[in-house]
Amino acid sequence: ATRSMAEDGKDAEAPIEQGEVEGEVAVPQEPLEKFSLPVLKIIMEAQGLHGLRYGDYQRYRQYCSRRMRRLRKGVKFLHWEQGKGKSRFAAKDITVEVCVDVRFLLIVMNKAERAWSYAMQLREAPDGPGREMHHVQRLLAKAVKHATLLEALCAARADDRSALEAEAYSAWLCGNMALEREDWDTALAKLSRCRTVYDELSKAAEGPDQALYKKRVEEIDPSIRYCKYNVARQGGATDLAEEELLQIGKTSAGVGNEMLKAKLEKSLAQTRKEKAEAVGAVEWLGQSVPVANATTHQHILTAEGSQKELESAETFEEKMQIYDKLFMALEDAKKQIRDDVSDQLKQGDAGEEAAVAQLQTLRTYVQSRTLLSTRDRDLLLVENVQEKLAARTKDAAGRKAPRPENLVKMFESLLAGNEEWAQLPGIEGDAGLSKVSAARSLMYKGWRILYLAQSYKQQRQLPEALALVERVQQLAKVAAQRFAETPAMDQVDKTWVGRLQEQVRLSRVEVQSEAVLQQAAGPAHPAQSSDTLKQLAATPLSARLNNYDAAVYGDAGKAPKLVDFPPPIEAVACKPALFDLALNKALYPDVSARATKKKAGGLLSWFSRS
Repeated sequence: ATRSMAEDGKDAEAPIEQGEVEGEVAVPQEPLEKFSLPVLKIIMEAQGLHGLRYGDYQRYRQYCSRRMRRLRKGVKFLHWEQGKGKSRFAAKDITVEVCVDVRFLLIVMNKAERAWSYAMQLREAPDGPGREMHHVQRLLAKAVKHATLLEALCAARADDRSALEAEAYSAWLCGNMALEREDWDTALAKLSRCRTVYDELSKAAEGPDQALYKKRVEEIDPSIRYCKYNVARQGGATDLAEEELLQIGKTSAGVGNEMLKAKLEKSLAQTRKEKAEAVGAVEWLGQSVPVANATTHQHILTAEGSQKELESAETFEEKMQIYDKLFMALEDAKKQIRDDVSDQLKQGDAGEEAAVAQLQTLRTYVQSRTLLSTRDRDLLLVENVQEKLAARTKDAAGRKAPRPENLVKMFESLLAGNEEWAQLPGIEGDAGLSKVSAARSLMYKGWRILYLAQSYKQQRQLPEALALVERVQQLAKVAAQRFAETPAMDQVDKTWVGRLQEQVRLSRVEVQSEAVLQQAAGPAHPAQSSDTLKQLAATPLSARLNNYDAAVYGDAGKAPKLVDFPPPIEAVACKPALFDLALNKALYPDVSARATKKKAGGLLSWFSRS
């Protein structure tokens, strides 16, 4: 009977087809409404608000866990069920039949995001992924599993746009997992599919959604180029340039591209190592200097790569970071050369002198590269300060706006660096480089004097400022002539000497115009001789309060002196001291007669008193 009741129940739950039961009209089941799930928009907003704007993957992972817990409680789909006296775990899978609310799709999406963010957190560990690499791959595989489920659920329960977004999201995670495993063909296919979907969605969308899709396409392009690069290398291509990797690295910005950046750095190091293993050479003063040590050669190639990155860097901060890497590579190269020289001296071989001389020449080349790169970095700093000086703005730290005196000190350091470069072995004996060094000294001196003139102009000492500007004009003219006499001038020298000539012309016009305006306005106070002005400057204001004109003048543009400190010593009246000079000459009267005589007494006299 129980079995028959169960069978009747099954029959009752079975769908009723038309004509199956006589006398009854079949009621068609209403299909569920298609959900709308903007996957990319939800993910990008959550990532921006919960840590990924600053690269905090742990915070984003914790947010995904909390969000998933709230969604499960909202749809009453918790894993823990209350049993007899205690709770127990019950595995529940989200299937198409279960998915009757859009929040089920959000649960699956947050599962994928949590696994992906945990993998990125392990990759970004301070000590590197290390032994956690297999955990990273396991977590990426889990994220791909949930993303594939999301794609299937959206295909059955969501509209066409949501299904396409879920497909693109799943393809992106599959491509990242293949990129981590260095399966370049699979990564290229998946990422290309992802790019195609987002590109088509951007054509159909408008406004912010279209910008969001296009930004995603731009973030995927570097990964596709990197996969093509590695596919070509696997196919036997050997003419792939290092510039291609550098170009891919410049465009790999955005959330989630940390994995690509790590792979690019690894590929760049491998490429430079392969180049360094072959015996290379550098050009120095017209001769080829071989680099026998592979480590030294690799450091030099790293410096050359950083120099190429500077050509396409845009912001000031990016350039300063690249300069830091460049100087580190050059310092490592010099350290390795010193170690090689010490090893050669310890061995004492027959060709020791020739090998040591060759290493010293190589060290001179590296030192020259270091000094020239320092010059370029300092000129970049000068250009930044010049912009702030022209705008009269404070820096990012809130410090005061720069003054012309700051640039005077910076050009003094440039002069010292140029003198050090001119003293390198081989520079003094080369006529062209000697002329370049002399011309650079004149140019830096001209810039230094020009900002001294601006300092005088700010203090309204226009005659002195005009004299300095005329001196700068002479130095700029001579420096340009010296540069024109030698082909060893580089583009940096040509640019800055041209700027100096243009700036000195403008400064001369400014000083002359201000002098004319000051002369046309006439002196605000009656003219006084230089001696009178010096006397007024030396007298404090407290001593000349009735002289209004005197308060205008100071010593060399400085503020007038208020009081003398310490104050001068003045003579003051002292309290009179009285001395008794007549005491020794005074004669006193004899008063002995008035004194009473004391009577002599004994024992009996004592009793008589009583």
